[in-house]
Amino acid sequence: MISIAALVLALAAMNCSLGVRSLYVRILGFIFDYATKIKNDKELSNESSDEPSTSTPNSSTSNLVERSSDDPIEMTSDTPLVSGSTKNDETKSNETNETSLETALDVQQKVSRGSSQSDIQFRLGDIMDYTRQGLEAIVDDEVTKRFSSAEEMAVWNLLTRTQQQHEYFSLRITALWFLGFCVRYFILFPFRLCLFILAILWMLCSAVFLKYFPGKNAKLRYGFYINIVLHRILSRVFSAIITYHNTEHRAKSGSICVANHTSPIDVIILSTDNSFSMIGQKHGGFFGMVQRTLSNTANHIWFERSEAKDRHMVAEKMREHIQVKDNLPILIFPEGTCINNTSVMMFKKGCFEITEAPIYPVAIKYDNRFGDAFWNSSKHDLFQYLILMMTSWAIVVDVYYLPPMTIKENENSVDFARRVKAVIAKQGGFVDLEWDGGLKRALPKEDFKQKEQRKFYEMLKTE
Repeated sequence: MISIAALVLALAAMNCSLGVRSLYVRILGFIFDYATKIKNDKELSNESSDEPSTSTPNSSTSNLVERSSDDPIEMTSDTPLVSGSTKNDETKSNETNETSLETALDVQQKVSRGSSQSDIQFRLGDIMDYTRQGLEAIVDDEVTKRFSSAEEMAVWNLLTRTQQQHEYFSLRITALWFLGFCVRYFILFPFRLCLFILAILWMLCSAVFLKYFPGKNAKLRYGFYINIVLHRILSRVFSAIITYHNTEHRAKSGSICVANHTSPIDVIILSTDNSFSMIGQKHGGFFGMVQRTLSNTANHIWFERSEAKDRHMVAEKMREHIQVKDNLPILIFPEGTCINNTSVMMFKKGCFEITEAPIYPVAIKYDNRFGDAFWNSSKHDLFQYLILMMTSWAIVVDVYYLPPMTIKENENSVDFARRVKAVIAKQGGFVDLEWDGGLKRALPKEDFKQKEQRKFYEMLKTE
């Protein structure tokens, strides 16, 4: 065990890999394809066995059609198209003509709408567009479905948490699933738990070492590498396979790095290649201990709960941080909540108001074939989520560094945030949404309702 721990530390310090995880993921890919093929063949065989039972109604229907076609109905000019007397038909025709005439007169006598509210005349048809939008939102809700795990995958990864159609299981698939269950829970999970304990011990020992290390500049320099080694060990806890693209655009000191947010392990994924200063609210208990320990490795920005809503105070602390050249870049997730890696939702404008620092966008794209990294906090607490991640097959992710961006002349912080969000969405292949991620736990804000009401009022004025 000691030799394995020493090997992991050495590989993490040198940023090397033996290629075991890559080989492991390739083997898993072949196994998943094989299991999916068996499942699809079983599904097709079940569907084909049901065809004889469903053929009888079809045959009777076709016989009925053939029988009716053998006895054609003779039609003349006097034959009514609908059963009933001709007099009734003439009455209905006259009523229809009168209705059409009334409708035409209504259109001709339509009162033009003035610019003042008193001149606006409301008609029932005015709400049809909003009714249609409401029905579309119910049928295909593009917001709330971003707060749950993605839809069922085309290739099953032998995890029951991602597959619900158990009726198509065969004996071979059941055997594969049971073998995978034993590997994940009795081999991978204990080993990963040991790695997690090793990471905690590394963090505590490093904090003690840096606390009594003389020289502030040297302390920050060593803290930079200690922090990276810590997160490289933590990435091995989830068997993470990370591919970095465009590494020349890594965030530099005196800048702000923004990324889309899927999971708490986003920080681990990014910090294995670069070291960042975190910003967040102070906590107590275990997380408070972690925050205090990490503060010995870098200058992080922690604020009290009472200060969390003071946006100007937080922005001022960030400005003070980036003005010190030796400080690490600040890592921020502007969405403010975890999204299921299918879209990017509205970015909070706070960090985009700091025009003194360039913004380095980063797109994080997970491959959920080997494990879904999304944290559904309304369904799992953090401890349950970590257990799910440590019992998944692996975390495969691509990280795309994008060129730095600065605010343009005559551009406000909201438009700047939208421009950065659009770049991240395009690179990661995400859906670009304007909705606030805060809708995950709260109702729409009043100003949003008022905005929609104003749009409706303007529509009534212009028609």
